[in-house]
Amino acid sequence: MNIENTERVKELETKSIFQEDAIERLSKEVRLQQIEIIKLKDDIDQLMKTIKEPESSKNDEKPPHY
Repeated sequence: MNIENTERVKELETKSIFQEDAIERLSKEVRLQQIEIIKLKDDIDQLMKTIKEPESSKNDEKPPHY
């Protein structure tokens, strides 16, 4: 290989390394966000259950003056 091709190969290898690093960091961030989304969905489900429970129990209870 001549010097020009060697430089081009080095440049491509450098770009490839940076791209692999960027992809890995983005992948890690996506995994963390997915975990957070799952947690938030669970929190919303729990809140919805909490909101619905008092309504059903109110109908079963007699008011205090009875």
